[in-house]
Amino acid sequence: MLVILEATTGPVAGRKIEVRAGSTLRVGRTPKSDYAIAEDSYLSGQHFSVECDGMLCRVRDLGSSNGTFVNGDRVTETIIKEGDSLVAGGTTFAVHIAASAPPPSPAPIARAQTATYTSSMTRLDRPAFGPAQALQWPGFSRAQSGLLNALYHDGEIVFAVLDPLRDSRIPAFLEASGERFAALGGVAGVAAYIVAIPLRSRLLDVLLKDGWSRGWGFYCTARAGLEEAFAHLQGYVTLRSEHGRTLLFRFWDPRLMRLIVPAMAPSEAADFFGPLARLIVEGERPEMAIEFSLTSRGTKQEELLLV
Repeated sequence: MLVILEATTGPVAGRKIEVRAGSTLRVGRTPKSDYAIAEDSYLSGQHFSVECDGMLCRVRDLGSSNGTFVNGDRVTETIIKEGDSLVAGGTTFAVHIAASAPPPSPAPIARAQTATYTSSMTRLDRPAFGPAQALQWPGFSRAQSGLLNALYHDGEIVFAVLDPLRDSRIPAFLEASGERFAALGGVAGVAAYIVAIPLRSRLLDVLLKDGWSRGWGFYCTARAGLEEAFAHLQGYVTLRSEHGRTLLFRFWDPRLMRLIVPAMAPSEAADFFGPLARLIVEGERPEMAIEFSLTSRGTKQEELLLV
């Protein structure tokens, strides 16, 4: 019997970890573990273990800070089966169980990334941060680097507005990141979070590699600080109906933003942007982003092809 944990998202996506019958493997961030994933800063030193006795396979959380999740449920100890999803830190593993060890796989062949779409959209192969050249982003794909260079303009602070209902790990990620964040209050408690993301923040790794194209929220930039951006956006979290009922306005949903922002009248757009300079949301395809900015005639929309 052989258990294979295949990383499907996160900093080591594509990597496979094998656990053979009669053995126990501890996985974590540091060499104290049997298998260390130093690239995932959201893992604890010893995060979880997988034990295989030849009949059943069991996962145990080892007192981790951010928890271990199987099929979306936080667990202390549970049996894992073929096809289960295991999440630890910023990494998601698919569980595969084989009757015996497969033959060694050949070394992977690196393939050059190619653009599969032609479009009149803006291609992010130009400098975005400064006039000289784009910043380099080790550990990120070309598309992710393009998005980062679109976000970080000189003199602007980058924020993310995140929906905890889209992924239960978001609050833990924010706590562990050490970045400044605040909770946007809704009609029934926390509705969303806003976090300031400095250049090179380790939070970018999980936001781009796990969150992009999964509807976690949107990015915005401003020359104002977190307090001013928070106070402005808090004013839009709840609205009142014509009957006086308080309603939650989930403006941070990328699908909603793609609809409402372009349709705003100039005065409405000016009010909605307030201290914000730009809004960047995911497009309908992972390789596309949409940037909104404010002009005297209302909202300007630019589609960005992340290649």
